[in-house]
Amino acid sequence: MQKVLLFLAVMYTFILPAQVKYGTPINDKLPEKLNQLRRAISVNNFPKSIDPIKIDDRYYWKHNTGILCKESEITIIEYGAYLFYNNTWNLRKSYPLKELNKNFKTKKEVMKQSQPYTWTNNWRTDDTLFGGWAMWYFIGITKDGETVCGYEKIETTDKLLN
Repeated sequence: MQKVLLFLAVMYTFILPAQVKYGTPINDKLPEKLNQLRRAISVNNFPKSIDPIKIDDRYYWKHNTGILCKESEITIIEYGAYLFYNNTWNLRKSYPLKELNKNFKTKKEVMKQSQPYTWTNNWRTDDTLFGGWAMWYFIGITKDGETVCGYEKIETTDKLLN
């Protein structure tokens, strides 16, 4: 019985990573919820490609994310991040709107026209070292009632800096 359990444990460690296929996203392929919306929110990640550092037993991909709307005031109604694997964008997390105010310093989820908002410590962290692609997205409503979006891809590498 112990040999069977050991065999299953070993097989599980080989099968599990093989099931996720990371790749490079196709530029025009977007998640369904963003596909039909006009892109009116500028999203910028810095840097565009992030190498991790190791602190204690965790890896950190340190970057920031900035958002801006040039044409009008926009009220954000949803934001979050997707991860790209198995040849598609998969929702990682939609964040509570109160966190937008805390992280980006907006008030009542409102982005004023031409006012930049930046989340300076928007870091990915994990206990496993792996690279891949993420995409931050924002959905909002203009003063005219139009639902619009913004998004930007970001690459995380497995090239450890320290």
